[in-house]
Amino acid sequence: MIKAVIFDMDGLMFDTENMSKKLWKKLGQKHGYNFEDSFFDQVIGLDLSATIKVFKNTFGSDFPYEEYKKEKDEMMIKEIKDSGIPVKMGLKEAIKFLKENNTLIAVASSSKRSTINFYLESADLKDKFDFIIGGDEVKCSKPSPEIFLKCYKKLNLKKEQILILEDSINGIKAANKAEIKVVLIPDLVKVPCEIEKLTFAKLTDLTEVPKLIKKF
Repeated sequence: MIKAVIFDMDGLMFDTENMSKKLWKKLGQKHGYNFEDSFFDQVIGLDLSATIKVFKNTFGSDFPYEEYKKEKDEMMIKEIKDSGIPVKMGLKEAIKFLKENNTLIAVASSSKRSTINFYLESADLKDKFDFIIGGDEVKCSKPSPEIFLKCYKKLNLKKEQILILEDSINGIKAANKAEIKVVLIPDLVKVPCEIEKLTFAKLTDLTEVPKLIKKF
């Protein structure tokens, strides 16, 4: 029986990966950089320090990541405040189902805790989760299992009672290393077959979560 579900956030709960990618491309055009889709595939699911490393390895050590990231974040915050945050299909229904069935739910994201809180507040979901853990609260980012092991300890359950929902390659690797069942719900990045084999199941979207949980 599943007693807890851990949600990744960007690309899983909210369509923020797509939004972020569009804004980075807009920023790149402004500053003379060409950000290809294949480049973003490398950084999805990484924390800040790991992301900076990829940017500087690709565009040079003098790439002003912090400056551009701040500009991009300001653009993103404005867009979310103006138009709302794009919620993934089935998210609120899945949360409602899990809460009604007394299932603990948590967010484990590479984003900062402050960003997680802002997104949850924007979607009117702030009080729905039992706890959240951000990328700034762990030493190592996904694919390290640290964030999921921290969730596991906080949940105080057996690993077989926990299910992780992920969309990224690094997230799946992290869950696998933590030895906790992970379900793939694809987003922007195509997950290779060898990584997909590490998952417990693959769903089309979050609307299928209740049906999967009922099988346990």
